[in-house]
Amino acid sequence: MENKVLNIIERALESEIDLKVEDDKLILNFENDEIDNKLLEDIKAQKEFIIKFIKDYNSQNTSKTKVLLPLISVEEHPDRIPLSYGQERFWFLDQLQGSLEYHIPVILELRGSLDRSILSSSLKAIVSRHEVLRTVISSEEGIGYQEVLGSDLWELEHQEFIGDSDSLEAAVLTYINRAFDLSSDYMFRSCLYDLGADRYILVGVFHHISSDGWSSDILVGEFLELYRASQADREADLGVLPFQYSDYALWQKRYVSGTVLESELSYWESQLSGVVPLVLPTDYVRPPVQSHSGSVVSFTLDSDLPQSLLSLSQESGATLFMTLLASFKILLSRYSGESDICVGTPIANRTQSGLEGMIGFFVNTLALRNTVDSRQSFRDFLMSVKQTTLNGYDHQLAPFEKVVDRVVETRDMSRSPLFDVLFVLENIGDNTQDITLEGLDIAPYEGIADTTSQFDLTFTLRETSEGLELSIEYCTDLFTEATIQRMCIHYQELLSSIVVAPDANLGALSILTKEEEHQLLEVFNDTVVDYPTDKTIVDLFEDQVLKTPNHIAV
Repeated sequence: MENKVLNIIERALESEIDLKVEDDKLILNFENDEIDNKLLEDIKAQKEFIIKFIKDYNSQNTSKTKVLLPLISVEEHPDRIPLSYGQERFWFLDQLQGSLEYHIPVILELRGSLDRSILSSSLKAIVSRHEVLRTVISSEEGIGYQEVLGSDLWELEHQEFIGDSDSLEAAVLTYINRAFDLSSDYMFRSCLYDLGADRYILVGVFHHISSDGWSSDILVGEFLELYRASQADREADLGVLPFQYSDYALWQKRYVSGTVLESELSYWESQLSGVVPLVLPTDYVRPPVQSHSGSVVSFTLDSDLPQSLLSLSQESGATLFMTLLASFKILLSRYSGESDICVGTPIANRTQSGLEGMIGFFVNTLALRNTVDSRQSFRDFLMSVKQTTLNGYDHQLAPFEKVVDRVVETRDMSRSPLFDVLFVLENIGDNTQDITLEGLDIAPYEGIADTTSQFDLTFTLRETSEGLELSIEYCTDLFTEATIQRMCIHYQELLSSIVVAPDANLGALSILTKEEEHQLLEVFNDTVVDYPTDKTIVDLFEDQVLKTPNHIAV
């Protein structure tokens, strides 16, 4: 939700609309008579959240370095189009160790009468529309730059498949994990698996260097519109992209640099100086080189928790994200025994209206650091997390890779820089709903397990119509599935403790189930032993000597 509000506020600023809150009412001041209707609709739809955000920002955000940069626009391209900061990072990682963990799959199940030619032309049109999907990385003297390919050679792959679900999963995973050659491959590929009886699995794979989670939704939305338009023999209603990703890269290198970048980096340096890796107890010894082998455990929180957490957030003047993040940091402190907790979280970073409908790698990562004090109440700690989060939003211009370069003095190849744990809250709304086209039913396909992990742990909470779903992506070379399942349960228990007693000290909040408390307090402490009443301690010692004469006496 924070990302949506930030996006609307930035769009309002671009349109020279001044948003203010007076007497709990949202006031719009503007001189231009021509206001974008879509922007006004978005402001109305999110009015309550905008009011709350502005009030929080004005009352608690102490940062004064907020920068409003010029709009991104189409520019004359130089002979060598530079990489964005994010592209530079992924290009370096790919050359260093490969980048399979940065493949982003989109998998759909299709049932019914499928027109393969329309499917292929629809996907090809998306590749043609978004240059970043056909942008490769070339280099000269060790410096990477972008080159845009034509779309003519892009093709939808097709495979007639015969086999069981396990064989299908293996085939799809092999396809997903097929390495990209960043110097020559299209950055999006797709394969249609024909299972027979009018059933298909459509697999699309982005490389993260060209895409992010937001982009996946754009892909699906544009595909559906293009397919419908072809069926109806009409033009697709997609609109014209105002610019391409290469224009964004040029804008970023021109404006997110110099004094602007220095100011942003100075903030992060002050916040993250001296941060040390979080040492969580692991089931296996950490490999000397970071492992990205992974799996996922999913867990649905108790149905009464979401509303209780939302009410607590509203009462405390915080968002649900802040409440869940604060709770997560407490859990990490309990597991690690440490108080200095730094967690990563992604932010969409699409703060200009032209970026909303573009596929590309725009997402940034914020490293949010707090001290967990067991003597502090949860509400007080929540306020600390809230302030850290708001300040982080205000300095989101700084690319994560530049923050790492500024703060981290020595890289440890066994782990990620700054943090090993990522926290994500997603509102997926109706994205999981089935879609019906003419003669064709489409739904997300959930039959493929993740086999990679970018970090030690990635906690993802999803707001759905049925409540809160938790999934933990974890490194299988560090943790067992049983450990991660216990972590899910402990997080739920902690959340339950918080909603019951939000004013309690952090040290008093329980993460244990009733069964675990019973085992610790009663079973493990049951040390009563019956001894013979007719023998002295000397007699018992002599009996033991006769039983085990070769053992060492302690």
